[in-house]
Amino acid sequence: MKKRIAILTFVLTYLISILSFPAFAVNYVPPTSYGVPQNVGVIFNGDDLDPGESGRWSFDIGLGASGEIRALTEAYEDGRFEAAGYNSLNVSVQGDYKLDNGKWRSELPGYDDWVSSSYCEFDASTGNWVSNWNIYDNYFNDVFPEEILPGGKSYFDNHTMHFRVRFTVDFYNEDESKDYNYNSAWSQEVSYTNSQKVEDPQALINHPVTLLSAELKKYDDGKPYLDFMAGIANDQIQLLNSISNQRICTNVWIKVDGGTWVDTGEWMFMKEKFTVDAIDYFNAENFDAAVYEVKFRYSFDYKYYPAAGKSGYIYSPFSNVISHGMPAYEGGSSWATTELDKASEYGLITERIKANMSQKTTREEFAEIAVKLYEKYTGKIATTGSITFTDTTNPEILKAANMGLVSGVGNNKYAPNDLVTREQMASILLRALKVINPNADFSIVGVTTFIDDDKVEKWAREGVYYCYKEKIVTGVGKVDGKDKFDADGNATREMAVIVCKRAYELYKK
Repeated sequence: MKKRIAILTFVLTYLISILSFPAFAVNYVPPTSYGVPQNVGVIFNGDDLDPGESGRWSFDIGLGASGEIRALTEAYEDGRFEAAGYNSLNVSVQGDYKLDNGKWRSELPGYDDWVSSSYCEFDASTGNWVSNWNIYDNYFNDVFPEEILPGGKSYFDNHTMHFRVRFTVDFYNEDESKDYNYNSAWSQEVSYTNSQKVEDPQALINHPVTLLSAELKKYDDGKPYLDFMAGIANDQIQLLNSISNQRICTNVWIKVDGGTWVDTGEWMFMKEKFTVDAIDYFNAENFDAAVYEVKFRYSFDYKYYPAAGKSGYIYSPFSNVISHGMPAYEGGSSWATTELDKASEYGLITERIKANMSQKTTREEFAEIAVKLYEKYTGKIATTGSITFTDTTNPEILKAANMGLVSGVGNNKYAPNDLVTREQMASILLRALKVINPNADFSIVGVTTFIDDDKVEKWAREGVYYCYKEKIVTGVGKVDGKDKFDADGNATREMAVIVCKRAYELYKK
């Protein structure tokens, strides 16, 4: 009997294995329409031409993958594409242009014979989602028959070349013996003229970046390396990459065994997956037990955008820090441990505060926690806006201000080092919740007041009593049977994290 059961088990396992693969294959269907190239930008090459002299010149049009192109490339990488019977995938970019107010080249006779496709080197395995289309002088023979640009680059003092690009996607299905061919729509038009607007690289790069994972691994020869995965870069960072011939670089920092942060250097190019050799930072014999922290930022050298008239390097803000072997936090009170552990699991404990959770929290620290609450809850990265302060450039404060969570204290100052009061904390939390879930019921009608209600400022009442009603904040004790709030009391870091943890859980129920 046992033998029959064993045979039956083997047969069922085999059937499941062979049936699951076709199901996996059948479930994948490639997209039938494709979004346009993203964050398109153009630069001119060949500014050393003399008037009337021949010489090579060209334009580079930088671009990023659309969501559909990403999805298709990822399916190709993980095997779903081939398992469903498809092969011979080609993703290319085609370009179109017109001079001044003329017709687009695609509207003229012979476009199909003229058009040149450039292979897009999008690669899910390396996290490469940017590419470019280079168009040389000989492609412009309808407007410059001898391929000579009159006057060299100065020709564009009085003329404008307009460009647009689109994706072409080709693949084959063996089961159907059928070719599939798709074109995306044309991208938004981009133009080149010597009098065009000069972009501000500092403004373009000054956006948050996200580190999704970092893992210490070994090469085949046993040498250690760090393997990183980053989130999708902000559109403006991608635009800077497009107008600088793909010159955004990755700058990785590492801290080992609680030491100082070390700059590991610049790594080309802007990818969402990247590696850093780690033999100089870890002992190859026992690196499995390594204690380290890592972060990254994007870097840019002004020499790749000379129109800005500046030199030197600029950087994006640093990403979040990913730690290995480090405690999630230190100095927490015994009563707070359970909720702090949960807050750590949610990712609400920021780098700035984790070393001493019982210390009183500042306006800067609470702004960072509130932004973290928003980003973790929504899965979106908050952005900085036009609001600035003279006493801080912390992008987390600027993000909080842009969302309306915090405001200044007057004279264009934020006072980042001032301590947060309990009523300020509750008010900021309410603002965050209104951004996260604007359609929720924020009524405080009928809420029992505190015995020290007269100490709660008018502007803070809604935040204090809504957070009290929802058990996000509590009183500090009872007087004559009624809760006391202590509106002007200062909050500790662990209190600030815990109330944000409770706010995070409020709509997650």
